[in-house]
Amino acid sequence: MKLFHSIRTKLTLWYTALLGIMLLSFGGISYFFTRSTLSDNLDRSLHSEVTWVNEFIEPKAKKVRLKRSALLELQQLKKSAAAPIETEQISTDSAAVDEIWNQIYQHTILSPRRQYIQILDRNGDLLYRSPSLGKQSLRFTDIPYGWIKVVTIYNDEGHELRIASTQNDYVKILVAYPMEELNEVLDGIFMIFRILAPIALLISVIGGWFLAHRSLKPVDTITKTAREISAKNLNQRLPAQAVDDELGRLTATFNDMIGRLQESFVQIQQFSADASHELRTPLTIMRGEIEVALRRRRLPTPTRELLTSVHDELVRLSSIVESLMILIKTESGRLAFQLSNIVLDEMVLGLTEDARVLASKKKITVEILRMDPVIIRGDAGRLRQLFLNLIENAIKYTPQRGTVSFSLTRENDQAIVSISDTGIGIPKKDVEKVFDRFYRVKSDGTGSGLGLAIAKWIAEAHHGTIQVSSREKKGSTFTVTLPVSPSAS
Repeated sequence: MKLFHSIRTKLTLWYTALLGIMLLSFGGISYFFTRSTLSDNLDRSLHSEVTWVNEFIEPKAKKVRLKRSALLELQQLKKSAAAPIETEQISTDSAAVDEIWNQIYQHTILSPRRQYIQILDRNGDLLYRSPSLGKQSLRFTDIPYGWIKVVTIYNDEGHELRIASTQNDYVKILVAYPMEELNEVLDGIFMIFRILAPIALLISVIGGWFLAHRSLKPVDTITKTAREISAKNLNQRLPAQAVDDELGRLTATFNDMIGRLQESFVQIQQFSADASHELRTPLTIMRGEIEVALRRRRLPTPTRELLTSVHDELVRLSSIVESLMILIKTESGRLAFQLSNIVLDEMVLGLTEDARVLASKKKITVEILRMDPVIIRGDAGRLRQLFLNLIENAIKYTPQRGTVSFSLTRENDQAIVSISDTGIGIPKKDVEKVFDRFYRVKSDGTGSGLGLAIAKWIAEAHHGTIQVSSREKKGSTFTVTLPVSPSAS
């Protein structure tokens, strides 16, 4: 789920969501606006058509004879409409009536709309029906007198019709239009939206991802460069941005901060180097004077014990100062390696002899489990220092009559040196931190916390690694992996 924690993904999703909302809003508004416009235009068209038919027929309607029952209905309608009553009987002229229907028929043919026209007399008997109706009839009884009413009805087949109706003194007029065409237009608009909206969203996702990638690419470059900057290369800077935008100002701020850190780091290094250098001389002098004093045979026992304790602390302090000097030189790049081909198995065998001497006081057994012949290229002095640090730790933390084991194996192009002990082990929470500078396990109150840090630096300087596995009260195993010399392959 890390993908959804990416700013690039969030920007793309927000952009797509916003576009989706806009498309839905635009589509909905367009659909309802189009529907309303088409419906209004249809109503106006039907209204105009009824008005034309009414105005065309009414002057000629006297030629149409009304039945008596129709006259009674007309009187009631006129009373309700407060109109003057004219109830004369009108004779019918068949030729004139046919002429009326022919003209209406011609008007219907010329009309661009597929509309239905139905005209009834006052009795409800059919006078005219447009050919488009076929055998169907427009069934609508609530016909207003003197004004036009537009409503929606359903015919016998269940089809939706929009109908306009009115009546005058002589006829009832109904003009209808099927809603199928209007609905087809709306369905077409909706179908186009259903097809185009997902395509637009897909394009927005791709385009949004591309734009976000292009916009955030400088951030990736800054991140990659920042990860490469460490205490060893504080002179490196983040790539400057050509445009003075937010990223450009952020980059400039980071570069200024790195510059200040570099200046402070150089000052600290210089101070540490000067302090360590200044401490070496007085420490050496004090050690020498105490050693001279300890050679006196008439020295009282309490004084001898005190001087011995002070001498041990001076030795320890001198070791810390020397380790600090090494670390400072490595960080400043002033410590050069003397590289040569080293017969590693001979070096490790020699170190096992030194380990036996150191372990003899505690009666610790030193054993060799395996010793493959291996040649590597490196600095003999520094590698010896690395292994001696590990040996001293192994003997220091192994109880009386314990065991320290050595192993040297070759696997492919790697030389693997393992130093194991049966000591007190390292707590699980401290295993990953033992190589940090000045870090000491709480149970250890004697070490300086620099030996393993120096060992790690020496291993990495030889393009190798150092690892530890440990169990409390069971012991620890330090494994150093170094590349084999190409000339020995």
